[in-house]
Amino acid sequence: MRPLRKAFTLIELLVVIAIIGVLIGLLLPAVQKVREAASRTQSSNNLKQIGIAFHSYHDSQGEMPHNGTWNNSAWLWGPWPGNQWVYTPPNAKVSSGCTWAFKILPHIEQENLYNNWNYTTPIKTFMDPGRGGNGLTATTWGGNYDGSVYGNGAVTDYAANSMLIGSGINTAGPLTAPNFDNGNWTSGPPSHWNAYHRRLMAIGDGSSNTIMVGTKALATQVYANRGCGSFTLSNGATQSCNDDPIANPGPATMGTLRAFGPDDVWWVSGGGGTVFPGHKYLLAPTWEQWYYYTVAVVQDKQDLDSWNRWGGPYGSGALVVMADGSVRTLSYSTPNATVLALTTPNGGEVVSLP
Repeated sequence: MRPLRKAFTLIELLVVIAIIGVLIGLLLPAVQKVREAASRTQSSNNLKQIGIAFHSYHDSQGEMPHNGTWNNSAWLWGPWPGNQWVYTPPNAKVSSGCTWAFKILPHIEQENLYNNWNYTTPIKTFMDPGRGGNGLTATTWGGNYDGSVYGNGAVTDYAANSMLIGSGINTAGPLTAPNFDNGNWTSGPPSHWNAYHRRLMAIGDGSSNTIMVGTKALATQVYANRGCGSFTLSNGATQSCNDDPIANPGPATMGTLRAFGPDDVWWVSGGGGTVFPGHKYLLAPTWEQWYYYTVAVVQDKQDLDSWNRWGGPYGSGALVVMADGSVRTLSYSTPNATVLALTTPNGGEVVSLP
């Protein structure tokens, strides 16, 4: 006689499947937490490298890298491909007019891209793995030497503090009206620009109390459409993506900057505003009612208005690198006044971070 074969009954099989399902349900959150922790650690390392690059650039150039000028001001050097005096892609010869992200490429082991710019090379150091994507704009450059040279290529998940680094066409100083070097900033070489030439030792509030670069906030709809101009909200309306690529220079570029201040870009400065308590600067009247509340730290979410805000995909808070090179985490509950104090390099505020 052949021996009887033992097997699971249907009920036993269902019980085993149910147990496995419960175990998977318990394990998935743990796996997700591990993945988030790994992504957050990589993002922190990216910011650390960017901080080191800022210091290296400062050592070699004697100043921090400002965010350049509109169109890279290429006409100062003569025509470029396509017989254009403007609309040149980022180029080492016009780096003074390019973004801070382009300027520091040689200091993050991307010297080849700095000298041979293309629109198809992502920059890993600028990518937060918590958002995924390939690090490039959703659109591709078609080869035309027009405004599209600024709308494509590598993107960055990190924004510099505009109050700290400024641009190549800044106004003369705090509380002044715009002058653009007496209106002649386009008529001479970069040495004539009325630019920020900020040095680390000129940070009166202390380098450990001033944000240099931080993770920029983004609406989750932008994750799959990097570099977009606008996206569709849940209610059908549209909103700015605030995610310009690093090829797009200038004083008002949300893709590479956050914390716009009264003397960062000409249209914010001017008289007649209100001095916020504890902060030594003046806002133009049309800005004073709402600007203060845009300097904030918020977590990425659907339909988020990310204008001027730092943030990120992680529940624990937003990662920033301070001017002394240390990487810190800012809670999403950080008061606007504290965030504002951390962005002003010479505001005279006293800030205590945990």
